[in-house]
Amino acid sequence: MKRVFRLLVAAASVAALPLFGAQAQTTRKPTPKRTARPASTAPKPAAKPTSTPAPPARPTTPPEPAAEAEPSLLETVLPTTFAGGPFVAGDQVLNFGIGVGSRSNYESKAIGGSPSASPALSLSYERGLLTIGPGVLGAGILAGYQRASYALGNGGNWKYTDVLVALRGAFHYPVLPEFDAYGGLGVGLLYTRASFEGSIASPDAGNSVKLRPGIFVGGRYFLLENLGVFTELGYDQTYLKVGITGKF
Repeated sequence: MKRVFRLLVAAASVAALPLFGAQAQTTRKPTPKRTARPASTAPKPAAKPTSTPAPPARPTTPPEPAAEAEPSLLETVLPTTFAGGPFVAGDQVLNFGIGVGSRSNYESKAIGGSPSASPALSLSYERGLLTIGPGVLGAGILAGYQRASYALGNGGNWKYTDVLVALRGAFHYPVLPEFDAYGGLGVGLLYTRASFEGSIASPDAGNSVKLRPGIFVGGRYFLLENLGVFTELGYDQTYLKVGITGKF
Protein backbone atom coordinates (compact mmCIF):
# COMPACT_ATOMS: atom_id res chain seq x y z
CA MET A 1 0.00 0.00 0.00
CA LYS A 2 2.84 2.41 0.92
CA ARG A 3 4.52 1.64 -2.31
CA VAL A 4 1.45 2.57 -4.30
CA PHE A 5 1.15 5.89 -2.36
CA ARG A 6 4.75 6.90 -3.15
CA LEU A 7 4.22 6.25 -6.83
CA LEU A 8 1.10 8.50 -6.84
CA VAL A 9 3.00 11.35 -5.11
CA ALA A 10 5.89 11.10 -7.56
CA ALA A 11 3.51 11.14 -10.51
CA ALA A 12 1.70 14.18 -9.15
CA SER A 13 5.01 16.04 -8.72
CA VAL A 14 6.08 15.34 -12.25
CA ALA A 15 2.73 16.57 -13.55
CA ALA A 16 2.95 19.80 -11.56
CA LEU A 17 6.43 20.89 -12.87
CA PRO A 18 5.14 22.44 -16.15
CA LEU A 19 2.66 24.55 -14.19
CA PHE A 20 5.37 25.99 -11.92
CA GLY A 21 7.59 26.74 -14.96
CA ALA A 22 4.83 28.61 -16.79
CA GLN A 23 4.02 30.65 -13.66
CA ALA A 24 7.66 31.59 -13.26
CA GLN A 25 7.80 32.74 -16.85
CA THR A 26 4.66 34.90 -16.41
CA THR A 27 5.93 36.56 -13.22
CA ARG A 28 9.44 37.37 -14.58
CA LYS A 29 9.68 40.99 -15.70
CA PRO A 30 10.84 41.65 -19.26
CA THR A 31 14.34 43.12 -19.65
CA PRO A 32 14.16 46.73 -20.99
CA LYS A 33 15.79 47.27 -24.33
CA ARG A 34 18.65 49.70 -24.52
CA THR A 35 18.00 52.67 -26.79
CA ALA A 36 20.87 54.08 -28.90
CA ARG A 37 22.13 57.46 -27.67
CA PRO A 38 22.12 60.24 -30.27
CA ALA A 39 25.58 61.30 -31.47
CA SER A 40 26.78 64.47 -29.79
CA THR A 41 27.15 67.40 -32.20
CA ALA A 42 28.94 69.71 -29.77
CA PRO A 43 32.70 69.95 -30.39
CA LYS A 44 34.90 68.39 -27.83
CA PRO A 45 36.93 70.83 -25.79
CA ALA A 46 40.55 71.13 -26.75
CA ALA A 47 42.95 69.16 -24.74
CA LYS A 48 44.55 71.08 -21.95
CA PRO A 49 48.27 71.73 -22.40
CA THR A 50 50.34 69.38 -20.46
CA SER A 51 53.12 71.92 -19.79
CA THR A 52 52.45 74.56 -17.16
CA PRO A 53 53.41 78.10 -18.41
CA ALA A 54 56.17 79.79 -16.48
CA PRO A 55 55.01 82.58 -14.18
CA PRO A 56 55.75 86.13 -15.43
CA ALA A 57 59.05 87.57 -14.30
CA ARG A 58 58.78 89.99 -11.47
CA PRO A 59 59.86 93.55 -12.35
CA THR A 60 63.20 94.42 -10.95
CA THR A 61 63.37 97.31 -8.55
CA PRO A 62 64.77 100.38 -10.39
CA PRO A 63 67.96 101.79 -8.89
CA GLU A 64 67.57 104.84 -6.80
CA PRO A 65 68.59 108.02 -8.66
CA ALA A 66 71.85 109.56 -7.59
CA ALA A 67 71.58 112.70 -5.57
CA GLU A 68 72.03 115.75 -7.76
CA ALA A 69 74.58 118.33 -6.76
CA GLU A 70 73.15 121.67 -5.78
CA PRO A 71 73.71 124.29 -8.52
CA SER A 72 76.06 127.14 -7.80
CA LEU A 73 74.91 130.72 -7.57
CA LEU A 74 76.20 131.46 -11.09
CA GLU A 75 74.36 128.43 -12.54
CA THR A 76 71.19 129.52 -10.81
CA VAL A 77 71.31 133.01 -12.30
CA LEU A 78 72.79 132.18 -15.72
CA PRO A 79 72.31 128.95 -17.72
CA THR A 80 75.72 127.51 -18.56
CA THR A 81 74.99 124.24 -20.39
CA PHE A 82 74.57 124.36 -24.15
CA ALA A 83 73.81 121.54 -26.55
CA GLY A 84 76.57 120.74 -29.02
CA GLY A 85 79.32 122.84 -27.48
CA PRO A 86 80.24 126.53 -27.39
CA PHE A 87 81.20 126.71 -31.09
CA VAL A 88 80.24 124.12 -33.72
CA ALA A 89 80.22 123.96 -37.52
CA GLY A 90 77.53 126.30 -38.80
CA ASP A 91 77.64 128.70 -35.85
CA GLN A 92 78.18 132.39 -36.57
CA VAL A 93 79.84 134.65 -34.03
CA LEU A 94 80.19 138.42 -33.88
CA ASN A 95 82.78 140.01 -31.55
CA PHE A 96 83.02 143.63 -30.51
CA GLY A 97 86.22 144.45 -28.66
CA ILE A 98 88.45 147.15 -27.27
CA GLY A 99 92.19 146.75 -27.68
CA VAL A 100 95.09 148.24 -25.78
CA GLY A 101 98.65 148.67 -26.97
CA SER A 102 99.71 149.33 -30.54
CA ARG A 103 101.83 147.31 -32.88
CA SER A 104 102.84 150.36 -34.95
CA ASN A 105 106.13 151.85 -33.80
CA TYR A 106 105.08 155.49 -33.88
CA GLU A 107 107.80 156.76 -31.57
CA SER A 108 110.50 155.85 -34.09
CA LYS A 109 109.32 158.69 -36.36
CA ALA A 110 110.59 161.43 -34.06
CA ILE A 111 112.96 161.99 -31.17
CA GLY A 112 112.38 163.87 -27.96
CA GLY A 113 108.62 163.45 -27.66
CA SER A 114 106.01 161.24 -25.97
CA PRO A 115 103.78 158.80 -27.88
CA SER A 116 100.23 157.87 -26.92
CA ALA A 117 97.64 155.59 -28.48
CA SER A 118 93.91 155.51 -27.90
CA PRO A 119 92.12 152.19 -27.29
CA ALA A 120 91.47 150.38 -30.54
CA LEU A 121 87.97 149.36 -31.57
CA SER A 122 87.50 146.09 -33.42
CA LEU A 123 84.59 144.22 -34.95
CA SER A 124 85.06 140.66 -36.15
CA TYR A 125 82.84 138.02 -37.72
CA GLU A 126 83.52 134.28 -37.79
CA ARG A 127 81.69 131.17 -39.00
CA GLY A 128 82.34 127.54 -38.08
CA LEU A 129 83.25 125.68 -41.27
CA LEU A 130 84.47 122.17 -40.53
CA THR A 131 84.67 119.76 -37.60
CA ILE A 132 88.19 118.40 -37.16
CA GLY A 133 88.55 115.87 -34.37
CA PRO A 134 87.29 117.38 -31.13
CA GLY A 135 87.49 120.95 -32.49
CA VAL A 136 86.12 123.16 -35.23
CA LEU A 137 87.86 125.13 -37.96
CA GLY A 138 86.46 128.62 -38.46
CA ALA A 139 87.15 131.57 -40.73
CA GLY A 140 86.12 135.19 -40.77
CA ILE A 141 87.07 138.84 -41.13
CA LEU A 142 88.20 141.57 -38.73
CA ALA A 143 88.00 145.33 -39.01
CA GLY A 144 89.84 147.56 -36.56
CA TYR A 145 90.24 151.28 -35.93
CA GLN A 146 92.78 153.11 -33.77
CA ARG A 147 94.22 156.57 -33.35
CA ALA A 148 97.65 157.54 -32.01
CA SER A 149 99.70 160.68 -31.55
CA TYR A 150 103.27 161.72 -30.88
CA ALA A 151 103.91 165.02 -29.19
CA LEU A 152 107.27 166.62 -29.99
CA GLY A 153 109.19 168.75 -27.56
CA ASN A 154 109.12 171.84 -29.82
CA GLY A 155 105.33 172.00 -29.86
CA GLY A 156 104.76 169.86 -32.95
CA ASN A 157 102.36 166.92 -32.86
CA TRP A 158 102.07 163.89 -35.11
CA LYS A 159 98.63 162.30 -35.49
CA TYR A 160 97.98 158.85 -36.88
CA THR A 161 94.83 157.00 -37.86
CA ASP A 162 95.01 153.25 -38.46
CA VAL A 163 92.36 151.13 -40.18
CA LEU A 164 92.97 147.38 -40.44
CA VAL A 165 90.95 144.91 -42.54
CA ALA A 166 92.12 141.29 -42.25
CA LEU A 167 91.04 137.76 -43.05
CA ARG A 168 91.47 135.28 -40.22
CA GLY A 169 91.31 131.55 -39.69
CA ALA A 170 91.27 129.79 -36.32
CA PHE A 171 90.97 126.37 -34.74
CA HIS A 172 88.55 126.17 -31.82
CA TYR A 173 88.68 123.66 -28.99
CA PRO A 174 85.74 123.16 -26.55
CA VAL A 175 87.41 123.27 -23.14
CA LEU A 176 84.02 123.43 -21.38
CA PRO A 177 80.42 123.39 -22.62
CA GLU A 178 80.45 127.18 -22.26
CA PHE A 179 84.14 127.97 -22.86
CA ASP A 180 85.74 128.05 -26.30
CA ALA A 181 89.52 128.33 -26.66
CA TYR A 182 91.04 129.16 -30.04
CA GLY A 183 94.16 130.21 -31.88
CA GLY A 184 94.84 131.22 -35.44
CA LEU A 185 96.50 133.31 -38.12
CA GLY A 186 95.45 136.34 -40.11
CA VAL A 187 96.59 138.55 -42.93
CA GLY A 188 95.26 141.91 -44.01
CA LEU A 189 95.92 145.46 -45.10
CA LEU A 190 96.71 148.31 -42.70
CA TYR A 191 95.82 151.76 -43.90
CA THR A 192 97.58 154.58 -42.03
CA ARG A 193 96.91 158.27 -42.35
CA ALA A 194 99.61 160.53 -40.86
CA SER A 195 99.32 164.25 -40.29
CA PHE A 196 101.54 166.81 -38.59
CA GLU A 197 100.48 169.87 -36.65
CA GLY A 198 103.13 172.48 -35.87
CA SER A 199 105.12 175.42 -37.18
CA ILE A 200 107.26 173.24 -39.45
CA ALA A 201 105.71 171.04 -42.13
CA SER A 202 106.99 167.51 -42.43
CA PRO A 203 107.53 165.81 -45.79
CA ASP A 204 106.68 162.44 -44.20
CA ALA A 205 103.03 163.31 -43.74
CA GLY A 206 100.66 161.35 -45.95
CA ASN A 207 98.91 158.02 -46.34
CA SER A 208 100.30 154.51 -46.58
CA VAL A 209 99.03 150.96 -47.04
CA LYS A 210 100.97 148.00 -45.67
CA LEU A 211 100.50 144.25 -45.61
CA ARG A 212 99.90 143.22 -42.00
CA PRO A 213 100.18 139.53 -41.02
CA GLY A 214 99.10 138.51 -37.55
CA ILE A 215 98.84 135.71 -35.02
CA PHE A 216 96.46 135.43 -32.08
CA VAL A 217 95.14 133.20 -29.29
CA GLY A 218 92.01 133.76 -27.26
CA GLY A 219 88.97 132.41 -25.50
CA ARG A 220 85.23 133.01 -25.38
CA TYR A 221 83.06 132.33 -22.35
CA PHE A 222 79.29 132.26 -22.90
CA LEU A 223 77.30 133.55 -19.96
CA LEU A 224 74.08 132.90 -21.86
CA GLU A 225 73.50 130.51 -24.74
CA ASN A 226 74.05 133.27 -27.32
CA LEU A 227 75.90 135.95 -25.36
CA GLY A 228 79.30 135.98 -23.71
CA VAL A 229 82.64 137.71 -23.30
CA PHE A 230 86.01 137.17 -24.95
CA THR A 231 89.65 138.05 -24.54
CA GLU A 232 92.42 137.79 -27.10
CA LEU A 233 96.17 138.19 -27.21
CA GLY A 234 97.59 138.92 -30.64
CA TYR A 235 100.11 140.53 -32.88
CA ASP A 236 97.96 142.20 -35.54
CA GLN A 237 96.63 145.62 -34.52
CA THR A 238 96.87 145.56 -30.73
CA TYR A 239 98.40 143.15 -28.24
CA LEU A 240 95.26 142.65 -26.13
CA LYS A 241 91.56 142.73 -26.92
CA VAL A 242 88.60 142.27 -24.58
CA GLY A 243 84.90 142.58 -25.34
CA ILE A 244 81.55 140.91 -25.81
CA THR A 245 80.60 138.13 -28.19
CA GLY A 246 77.28 137.08 -29.66
CA LYS A 247 76.36 133.81 -31.39
CA PHE A 248 73.57 133.36 -33.90
